[in-house]
Parts: sequence; C-alpha cells; structure tokens
Amino acid sequence: MITELRTFLVAGQLENFAATAERVGLTQSAISAQIRRLEHDFGYALFERTGRSVKLSRAGVVAMEQAKEIIARYERMRDIARNEAVKGNLEIGMAVAGHGSLLASAMEEFLKVFSEVHFSVAVDKEQSLLARLDEGALDMAIMARPAAHLMQNLEWRLLQVQPYVLAVPEGSAPLPWRQVLQTYPLIRYASRSFTADKIDAFLKSQSLTVHDIAQTEEISLILDMVAKETGVAIIPFSTAFNGQEKVRFISIPEFLEKKEVGVVMARKKKSIAVKKFLDFLTDFSR
Repeated sequence: MITELRTFLVAGQLENFAATAERVGLTQSAISAQIRRLEHDFGYALFERTGRSVKLSRAGVVAMEQAKEIIARYERMRDIARNEAVKGNLEIGMAVAGHGSLLASAMEEFLKVFSEVHFSVAVDKEQSLLARLDEGALDMAIMARPAAHLMQNLEWRLLQVQPYVLAVPEGSAPLPWRQVLQTYPLIRYASRSFTADKIDAFLKSQSLTVHDIAQTEEISLILDMVAKETGVAIIPFSTAFNGQEKVRFISIPEFLEKKEVGVVMARKKKSIAVKKFLDFLTDFSR
C-alpha cells in the first residue's frame, strides 16, 4: 500500500484532506478513501475527525514516523540494480556544533546499500567548512544555515528546523520553564556555530538572570550532565533526542527563533554517490 502511505504522509503533514487532494492531484473523496483503507487495514484511526477538520491521532503520529521509514526503504530498493555504479569517496564536513547522530544514521543505512563508498568526515568550524567547500575539498557539509549569503558557487539545502527547548532532569519538579531557569543552574550551550548568539539574546530579551555552571558546544555532553542532574540547558531539539533516558524536554513558546540545519554543497554537477547520500540525509532528517 505504498500509494496510500505516500498519501498518508502528505495528509499527516497538512492535516487537511482538501489541501492534500490539491497537493497530490486527487479528489478529496479519493484521499478519504485511501486513508480509510489504511485505517481498516491497521485496525486503528490515523486521524481524529471533528466535522470537516482532521488531526493526527496519537497512533497516527507514531504511524507517520514508521511510514516515512517504509517509503524511504522502498525508494532505496528501486536502486538495487544500480548499486554497483555508486562507488568512490565522499568527503563530508560537519560543524563543530553537532549533527553527528543525523550523519551517523544516514551513513549506517547508506552503507548497507552502497558498500563500495568510503566516507571521510571532517569536523570543523562552519566558516572553515565553507572555505573548504569553495576550494572543492569537500562534497558537502552539514551545518546551521549560514547567516550571510553563500558564495555563488555554493547552494543550501534545508534538512531540519529545530525549535529551542529546555532540557531538564526527568525527575525534576514540573515547573514552568522560566521558574526552572531561576531554580536550577544552567549548562550553557556555547556553540561556535552561526546560531551562537540566539540563546544569549533570548535570555536578555526575557530579562532572565541565570546561574551558569558550565559551557560546551557538545550537546551529547550537555544531555549527559542534565541526566546526572548537574543542571538544565537550552538547546535546539533534534528528533534524535526522542527516547533520551533521564532527560525531559520542555517547550519554550516565547522562544520564536529556530535553528535551521541543512547541507551546503557546490552547485556544480554532483556525483551519483553525492546525490544518493543526500537522499538518505533527507530521509533521516524528517
């Protein structure tokens, strides 16, 4: 039921069957019929329906993530006969501020299909990565959206939009985010990336005085410290954090800024390996 799953992904994103019909080029009744077939086959409702409005059910949210994985695997199966053409070296850059879990997940699945590709991953500051891309020393680099305009020979591809959240120990009292910051010490996300000043600017805009006890740009270290109840932290939220043990994430509605993570590449013609790996990165960033 690949067709129905594709329709479900669009409907789940838009939560509007009329808009889904317009997006995929079908009638609204055809969209409804496809969703009903899925629900009948699964044995549970994917959407909560109130009049003409629809909203993903709790089960539907979980099903969305699994449907993305199924579609991604299906697309990769279509390339099996051409796998032998995908080989060589891929030079990947990654910003110091992280994104390792996204890259690792994409590489793991990619190498299961394209085993004759060799990766070389360089970790550096974003300005240095941009310079290496301009020189042709890298095929692509994963980083936050550059604040300045890119050089004409480079292009940007968005992968994820990450809201800033407050990470707290799982067993901490259920306090409002502002009170949490006034109660617990802060582990400062001191990133050297293009997003470095956003947290500082937000705290100043909220007239909040916090007690810093540490600063680092390594988010995995921050999460470990929060889990050990050393303090709390404001960080950009990644789907890779789902299932993080001993850490709870609190939304901050007043923090309107978001971190955009993506890939910077040369505009020139790309190798098959680069194009295929970009597909995998896109799949794993949804």
